[in-house]
Amino acid sequence: MRARTRTASGWVPALAMKTRPTVCLVAWDVSADQNAARLATAMRARSPKVRLCGIGGRHQQEAGVELLLHTTHLSFTGVLGALRHLPTMVAAYRKALAVVDDLRPDLAVLVDAEVAGCPFAVALRRRGIPTAFFFPPPVWFWGAWRAPWISPLAKRAVSVFRPEADIYERAGIDTVWIGHPLRDAVKRHDQPEIALRAIGIDPDKPLVVLMPGSRRNEIARLLEPFLAAARLLRARNSDLQFALPIASENLRHEIEGRVHGHGLGTLSLYHPTSYDVLGAADLVLQSSGTATLETGLLGVPSVVAYRLIGLEYLVARLLMQVPFISLPNILLGEMVQPEFFQHHVDAEHLAAAAWSILSDEAQRAAMRAKLARLPELLGPPGALDRAARAILELVPDAAVVLADEETAVLSSVA
Repeated sequence: MRARTRTASGWVPALAMKTRPTVCLVAWDVSADQNAARLATAMRARSPKVRLCGIGGRHQQEAGVELLLHTTHLSFTGVLGALRHLPTMVAAYRKALAVVDDLRPDLAVLVDAEVAGCPFAVALRRRGIPTAFFFPPPVWFWGAWRAPWISPLAKRAVSVFRPEADIYERAGIDTVWIGHPLRDAVKRHDQPEIALRAIGIDPDKPLVVLMPGSRRNEIARLLEPFLAAARLLRARNSDLQFALPIASENLRHEIEGRVHGHGLGTLSLYHPTSYDVLGAADLVLQSSGTATLETGLLGVPSVVAYRLIGLEYLVARLLMQVPFISLPNILLGEMVQPEFFQHHVDAEHLAAAAWSILSDEAQRAAMRAKLARLPELLGPPGALDRAARAILELVPDAAVVLADEETAVLSSVA
């Protein structure tokens, strides 16, 4: 499928429409699409003349990116997870390359995808298309030895974690550490009651949010033990309410099928448009991933879990360079959020850890106090603006605009 753009005279190849600097944002899953959308908003604020095209999903579309190919319905984790969907992935991969071939962007930005991202970067390099990583492959977690192999694939790595940026710098890649965008993005509102009532939750009763992940294989492995743990919790306290955010509409049918007959009483499935519901939770049961950082920044106690295919688990144990699976625990250097990995992910372990927190206000207060240190560990505010500048510096015409802005600022200071 060739990328085309709608004009008054009909559909034409995107290449024919390229009259200004063009950046293509590539995201292969929902989380990456969210990050790409945030980056796009910051880039447009910095340089409105740059054309932003995307391979991804609805978050980029809602941010005003010209979406050329939908890919976020293919979300998965792990190499073996990819193998199960190999024909579909190969088809999407070829379509994405066809899009890029037609578009010939001045820069491709690969966002937060390792399994698909690195092979795609190799293909772009062969085509002579400059590439940058935003949320580059996580060498901090999975082995610094890989950095020299990844470094030649991109002109620049825009990293959100300082230790990871240091590893890439030592490997010889042009690296910019920006801090983490979630420091600015995660905010509480003053009236969460409105959001709670909108999804059928009583603000005066305790709430547990279930977050089994944004990928199908995560939901397949974690939703059932989360629901089973929730049933055990409700047996202890009949006032407990439960909510489950649906990260993507592509997952709604699968989630609704799995929660049918859950036996929990109140279980609200909702589409999150803000952090109001999550921020009002008394506790979260969640998959390891970016969401643990969101709950941590909100100061909401959580219990973290993750499961892999057996072979992937053995490989992960060999490669893991950090002692925890939860980002707040990694950053804080201690087990603040209780976490369970692989064989320990069962209803009894999860429910016991969750009940210990729910029934002990002193424990919740201590967790919140430790989580309050997270913002200072994520760098100063303004990460997305720094990311936008780091990306636009690689786009020739946009770089000239940035240089002119810098000259104007210096002149005004003088």
